[in-house]
Amino acid sequence: MAIDIPTGFMPVGAFSSSENFEGLVGPLYQRQDAPANIAIWGFRAERRHCNPFGIVHGGMLTTLADTMMGSLVFHAIEGAPCATITLTMDFVGAGREGDWIEGRAELLRQGRSVCFLRSELRTGDKLILNASGAWAIIGSR
Repeated sequence: MAIDIPTGFMPVGAFSSSENFEGLVGPLYQRQDAPANIAIWGFRAERRHCNPFGIVHGGMLTTLADTMMGSLVFHAIEGAPCATITLTMDFVGAGREGDWIEGRAELLRQGRSVCFLRSELRTGDKLILNASGAWAIIGSR
């Protein structure tokens, strides 16, 4: 069965393998035409992404936000290793099975050793999550 994905989104290649965490919870998709300091990712909520009540699990929403923001940092620092230092999630709505969950992350500030980001997830026009965090640039001086 084909999953309906909005026009302009492509599979996230690095996470297409079932040998890593993101590959197991995906598939995740991203827009290639986003500006350099912005990432736009999404996924179609399947039954396996939901709790017993058909609501998208907070862990799946957190995974999307963390992975999307981490990828944005990774590209901003030209592939240097990085790691999440802190991640704050505000769950303000709910996604349901079948929804297209779309995230938009923004790189707010890039220092020598830490990057700061924020993101939001929506289903349609409905905001379901706000997130912010900091990422360490590993090995920076």
